[in-house]
Amino acid sequence: MTDKPIGKAHGSAGCVNLLVLTGEIEEAKDWVSLHHPGQRCVVLSKRELRESGWRGQIKAFRKLKGDALIFFARSLSELPEPQLLAWSALLHSCRLTVLADSSGAVIEYRRIDLLFLFPRTIVSALRDALVFFISWFLIRTFRWRARPIPVQPQAHVDLDLAYLYPFPLDASIAGGALSHVSGVLAGIAACGASCEIVSGRTLPPQPFPVSVVPANKRFTLFRESLLLLYNVRFVMAARTKLHGRRVSALYQRHGRFVVSGALLSRWLRVPLILEYNGSEKWMAKHWDPARYLSWLGPCEDASLSRAHVIVVVSEPLKQQLLDRGVQETQILLNPNAVDPDVFRPGCGGSEIRQKLGFTDEDVVVAFVGTFDYWHGTPVMEQAILRLFAEEKTDTFISRLRFLLVGEGGLSNEIRRGLHRYRSDRVRFTGLVSHASVPAHLDSADILLSPHVPMPDGSPFFGSPTKLFEYMAMAKGIVASNLDQLSRVLQHGHSGWMIEPGNAAELASAVLLLAKNPHLRRRLGENARCAALAEHTWKQNAARVLARVQSPSTKPALVVQ
Repeated sequence: MTDKPIGKAHGSAGCVNLLVLTGEIEEAKDWVSLHHPGQRCVVLSKRELRESGWRGQIKAFRKLKGDALIFFARSLSELPEPQLLAWSALLHSCRLTVLADSSGAVIEYRRIDLLFLFPRTIVSALRDALVFFISWFLIRTFRWRARPIPVQPQAHVDLDLAYLYPFPLDASIAGGALSHVSGVLAGIAACGASCEIVSGRTLPPQPFPVSVVPANKRFTLFRESLLLLYNVRFVMAARTKLHGRRVSALYQRHGRFVVSGALLSRWLRVPLILEYNGSEKWMAKHWDPARYLSWLGPCEDASLSRAHVIVVVSEPLKQQLLDRGVQETQILLNPNAVDPDVFRPGCGGSEIRQKLGFTDEDVVVAFVGTFDYWHGTPVMEQAILRLFAEEKTDTFISRLRFLLVGEGGLSNEIRRGLHRYRSDRVRFTGLVSHASVPAHLDSADILLSPHVPMPDGSPFFGSPTKLFEYMAMAKGIVASNLDQLSRVLQHGHSGWMIEPGNAAELASAVLLLAKNPHLRRRLGENARCAALAEHTWKQNAARVLARVQSPSTKPALVVQ
């Protein structure tokens, strides 16, 4: 089997082209070996396809030849645009277009099958056009003279918070976003507050009741129209759920094409707390390309204009909002945090080391996160290669083992780059459940956070959840000297800070800490003390609740 960038994939007879949308690349390759035995498998780059735009995608598909183009996912239900994937058969020259998943479900299309799909596609296209037209008008009307709903003094409430997660297409099973969701909810519970959750997807076990509102994907071509229409579906379901109950505030994480919280706040006359982790328009321009880019600004403005409190995780994000005209009194600076009872030393690391074949003599260096540019995984790859290249002059390097946990747009590229060391020197786990992340961190001696500067030169606005999880594990941390990272960690005291993007400096820092267990221990102990003192989810939630809880002077408002 071979891996090739999608722009250079020219298959032939006896060849299948594989595009892994979600899930593990090795599992997808095993599926191909089982269902297309003896055929050469060309793995296409999801990252290059995503970043090439729709014109580049069309050109790339036109170059594909072979027996099949296979779209692989963990589950076919995760595919937001299955009809568009089927119609890709008009672009490529493969005999089959296949949608497959890890459970064994398979849908195959030949070009003749598109005749039967055509009527449904026409209905979906007309529906999408109607959704776009109506939404364009309504969102702009909704923004006009928008005002946040203020906190009402209340004598009694049924719910301190209604937590909204209107993201039906989120298929992640781990990662920073889910960690943040679980952390905030755990913090709310630790504060003794009451809460119920309305979600667009099934969530990991939470301390509060969850009502799931699934999306209807049957007659949809584009995910954007699905998300716009889903706002209405979600709001109707949430209103029914909250009808007749006294609610202090709504809490929603900001997301692409999402205005659910703003709509519900206006309809129920309940204040909205908006968790704002960055501009979706900026992210689409620099990190995660999107169609219908002109829609992101109006949706974002609608949510921001209706929020009573906007929670940001870093100073640069606060400054962005101030520059957009948001009042400082509306902004709550609340960095990410950790549950130190879950992320703690001695929580299963020895079992993970044994399972992975690490010995007591090995010095394990771990990274947990998303494999993409801003997490600095290409820099980490270069640092690992640099270290192994110096092994002949420094035999201590032979004791280094790298544990890389997670997946992302650069996963396949990083795996290819480190392929020669993957047998015993570099271990890729793929995605692991959030519940097993603490044990994987506990198995390590050194933890890496090699984030890089923003591509446009703007201040680094992230607040990586993993940084605080690292701190609670009492391990030696090597992190980039960037904005909030350098505010949270003190060089030489609670972490070892390096120049962002400098692979040589990262390699030197890893080797320094690897050779100095006493330094690692001191840095780790200080980091955990700092996390306990200032960065727990309970403290995070208490700051949020303080902004919406007021002395009771009037009867509570009942949602009608």
